[in-house]
Amino acid sequence: MNLLKTLALSIILVSCVAPRDKKSLYSDPFTNSSNGSSSTGSGSDSSGGSSIIVDDGNSSGSGSSGQVNVPSEIAHCKWSFDGNSGFDKTGDKHLGDYTICQSKTNSSEVYVQMKEPKSNVRVCVVPTHESNGRAIFLGEARCQFMDSNKKAYRFPLVKNRDYGRYQNFSINGVMVMKEETYFFDSPFYRDQISYDAFFICSINLDLHGDSSYCDAFKSKNEYVYKKF
Repeated sequence: MNLLKTLALSIILVSCVAPRDKKSLYSDPFTNSSNGSSSTGSGSDSSGGSSIIVDDGNSSGSGSSGQVNVPSEIAHCKWSFDGNSGFDKTGDKHLGDYTICQSKTNSSEVYVQMKEPKSNVRVCVVPTHESNGRAIFLGEARCQFMDSNKKAYRFPLVKNRDYGRYQNFSINGVMVMKEETYFFDSPFYRDQISYDAFFICSINLDLHGDSSYCDAFKSKNEYVYKKF
């Protein structure tokens, strides 16, 4: 009976949140999940390039983009100018080679560049705040297609979880995942789109202290958690 009640509550909570508006809480099993090794690249190509294509990352995908010098607010991060080398992390199972960078002037802006373009599946970024080994989700997931490995895509994040209860929490981390469906083991034991699985994991941990959904989500390893 308790299992049925928990499942019913999970279904109700998920149905009340629109897709790509996944907000929740997760604990320290995820804090070391930024997979891959650090790149030894210097952040410039062999010809001494210092410019990248910056995409504005708005939700419609129709915003402006162009070749520009690396903006000062993200100049502290490693970027690939040829689309093949110079990334911050390499060899990640989920994203491959990538750079995830938070703006120095606006913590709500996160830029992502990946070696493997994602033109047939969207990439989603969720703002988080990590404190005492627990990362709190601050707002909805922002998703977009990333069809070029020479672009740094801007994700404008929002802190709109629970109608402002978390407005005073700073964004000091993000969860990044492809918008794909995977089969998750028990207690899911079904196909689930990535951010929905993460949402169910989070509400069960938050409301019931049940980490089993998060254990199943983590074991699939189809995500990257980046702490800034």
